[in-house]
Amino acid sequence: MNVDSAENSDSGYLSRVSDAAENPSQSSEGSSRVIHAEAEDSSVITPYAEETVTENQSGLVAVNGTSLSSHDNGSQEETLRIGAFNIQVFGVKKASNPKIMNTLAKVLRTYDIVAVQEIRDSSQTALPALIKVVNSERANYSYVVSERLGRTSSKEQYAYIYDSDRVKLEGEPYTYSKPEGTDPFHRQPYIATFEDRNETLNLVLITVHTDPDEATEEINSLSTVLDSTRQTCPVEDNFVIMGDLNADGSYFDENKANSLSCGEYCWLIDNSMDTTTGDTNCTYDRIIITEDMESYFTGNSGLFRYDLKYNLTSEETNAVSDHYPVYAEFAFDSTEA
Repeated sequence: MNVDSAENSDSGYLSRVSDAAENPSQSSEGSSRVIHAEAEDSSVITPYAEETVTENQSGLVAVNGTSLSSHDNGSQEETLRIGAFNIQVFGVKKASNPKIMNTLAKVLRTYDIVAVQEIRDSSQTALPALIKVVNSERANYSYVVSERLGRTSSKEQYAYIYDSDRVKLEGEPYTYSKPEGTDPFHRQPYIATFEDRNETLNLVLITVHTDPDEATEEINSLSTVLDSTRQTCPVEDNFVIMGDLNADGSYFDENKANSLSCGEYCWLIDNSMDTTTGDTNCTYDRIIITEDMESYFTGNSGLFRYDLKYNLTSEETNAVSDHYPVYAEFAFDSTEA
């Protein structure tokens, strides 16, 4: 976590009431485990779907319950916050709006690593401009960006934006190479490996923005992507899939078994969380970890209500994006290196 950013205050997390106090929940068809995370203070709200919130300082909405592992947050432990954010048709037009850029920059500075989706900018100038704003507050963020992807003329890019003081990029990021004779994704997943500065924790991140009309098929293809990535990174165990998966609503049946619903995977964003800023109530954005990552998970995951944090109107919120960013936190012993 970027301790220099004021918006990273640990006080006052919004939490959601959960009945699953002892065990991660299971869907009716044995689908993916959803890990319910612990809120970081005692204030709770009625179920989030009712749009009732308790005012606090952070704007973070955490899924409440129990974590898979216990972390005492002692002096030997460090925490990384990672996540994903669809910044909705981000290009020159948004980059020319100072208020939107400042809000995006404040949000991004709450992360150590954030995967960004839906960059649409043939000029390739909008993202560098955003990073300049991010770093205007004495931060030290870097980024890597994919090639422009998509089957149609409307191309998108992914990016990983990361705090260079906390983590470093390992090797070269790459887009998933589809098997010959197949075309499973409108926009191939973008894969990058990061390591903390103490060389204690390695993370292989896979981000994707699925096509709404083929979300189910693309989500089911992600297990193949992970298998391929394991072969590319044979010494790594800690894999995270995150992004705008369109994993809800009419696009995807979240209660039906899929290729990522076996015990090998843990879904950290609860099906009850509304990751959209509009009138819908859908959990499109997800963070999914492999079993090896469970021991690092602090139990803290959810979404960032930047509208609450920065006192934005509905119009101002939707101008930034039609999605809220999602996050998860992982802790590790910095003395193990």
